[in-house]
Amino acid sequence: MIYVAIICLILLLYSYTGFPLLVFTLAKLWPHRSKTDSTLRPTVSIILPAYNEELVLRRCLNSLIALNYPTDKLEILCGSDGSSDATNNIIREFEEKNSYVRPYYYDTQRGKIAVLNDLAEAARNEILLFVDADIVLNADAVLAHVRHYCDSAVGGVAGELRFDQVSQNGVYKSESSYWDLETSVRRNEGLFDSTLGLYGGNYSMRRALWRPIPDRRMYDDFFSVLSLLSQGVRVVYESNAIATERYGRTHADEYARKKRNAYYSLRTLRLFWQLLLKPRTAWMLWPHKVLRWESGILLLGIVLSTIVGFLSGDAWARPFLFLEICGAFMVLLGFMGEQINMPIPIASHVFWLMNIQRAGLVGTFAFLFKGSDPSWTQTTRVGDSSAILNHIINIKEATQ
Repeated sequence: MIYVAIICLILLLYSYTGFPLLVFTLAKLWPHRSKTDSTLRPTVSIILPAYNEELVLRRCLNSLIALNYPTDKLEILCGSDGSSDATNNIIREFEEKNSYVRPYYYDTQRGKIAVLNDLAEAARNEILLFVDADIVLNADAVLAHVRHYCDSAVGGVAGELRFDQVSQNGVYKSESSYWDLETSVRRNEGLFDSTLGLYGGNYSMRRALWRPIPDRRMYDDFFSVLSLLSQGVRVVYESNAIATERYGRTHADEYARKKRNAYYSLRTLRLFWQLLLKPRTAWMLWPHKVLRWESGILLLGIVLSTIVGFLSGDAWARPFLFLEICGAFMVLLGFMGEQINMPIPIASHVFWLMNIQRAGLVGTFAFLFKGSDPSWTQTTRVGDSSAILNHIINIKEATQ
């Protein structure tokens, strides 16, 4: 049993610390020098799906209208997926004032993937830029994206996500700390070769390389990056293309997201399983994606092997069991702190970590044993941020 515990522990440590250090070192020592051209102005189609987004859609569309890019080379395709709130009225409002806004209204809700497929098929321009309704883009985001497409080896560009916090609660602090690590890994992967991480609300690709997503139970961003890699092109990271999201999610939101992430991502990867065997992609896919999703299984392996070892009288199991009991106490402490909205240092992070490991475990079991797929529910939306809107207005005025 000691070998099971040690192997699981090594894999966990490599996924969360060893691999980030490795890719950081490779990016520093052997960066991939790709071409860029800041004068490049290809035509761009912005793909924006929306379902009952009245709280955030106007903010998003304002940022798209404020983009520092020639409007004759831009179109905004906004698809309302059977919305029953004020979403359609907001789209009509922007359509009336901006001729390059192209609305699509669907009578029934079919899901994000169906809308993305339809909008991408209807797009007329060279570059597709995918955004979500709950983000705002910085004014130079499109310029930052398209400057990479002078390099024929580049098929896609990953933009950056930043959080505009609503409150400094425990889940925000934990999620933002994790996102800092994830952003660093994605950036360094792109510097060395090709990033594996796309944020679904801020990424672009050549329209000629777009492939329709065949299943609604897949992640569009993960499908896109795997599709691009399977076509032999690079996906680079662009830190100056910034999407800002007002973060107001709860532990319940994060649990649902991570559970769905494991299930949908495994279904997506199943279409591209060959990439798990190709050296160029396998060395990143296994630690960055697969081991992250299956961290719950690795933790479960450590706990179960420790219990068996302890019951068998093995000396090694005692310190392991002691640490696991301490961890369980920290989870309980973190949970209690969240219940009274008083995050407890360290314990709050441990509770968050265990919550997402449990979500990954449940999502994986649903995939492996044909369980019901985790439903797609909209996470908590946060209304207009005057700080963000003023920032957009100031940037637009400064460029005129």
